Amino acid sequence: MEDAPRPVIKGVFVRSHVKAVERVLGKHGVQELERRLGHSVDYSNAANVSVADEVAMLENIVDMFAEKPLSKRERSLEAGRLHFRDFRSTPLWNILKPIFGLSPKFLLMRSHAIAGFVFRNVEFISEDKGERCVKITMFNNDYPLEHFQGFFEEWLTSFGLKAKVDAAAHTRGRYEYTISWS
Repeated sequence: MEDAPRPVIKGVFVRSHVKAVERVLGKHGVQELERRLGHSVDYSNAANVSVADEVAMLENIVDMFAEKPLSKRERSLEAGRLHFRDFRSTPLWNILKPIFGLSPKFLLMRSHAIAGFVFRNVEFISEDKGERCVKITMFNNDYPLEHFQGFFEEWLTSFGLKAKVDAAAHTRGRYEYTISWS
């Protein structure tokens, strides 16, 4: 992992988080986010933003929105859920949404292709585990384990499906998510 290039996410996706803060808390909320992070959050759509910076941003936003302090695990799950909700406001989601209606499995099995538009230096591998089950293994990522557990749960439940996501860390940066739904 130390020799692997740092994982990055495209600015257009990070900008969706900033826009969500502005919608909910206004410009003062964006200023508070910048104060918490110690830098500007004015990214270009094409910018390569470190995943670690995105994680810090999302977790600070969760703290700003939370009614009470959250445990580290709850914060990571909520950051993943927020990540998906913000992803729904991006142009890529507008392309994927009609396809998702055909089959959750169809998109989950193509996670590597979707991730290719979103990330650099992060690898996704999907395995078919049955009619309503897919295992996604992620390599070289800087997200907490629970982040994508929350992301995948939010994705499936937003379509009215009952989701179960089992998450397992094998090494730093290599996580497996077994995603099932009904």
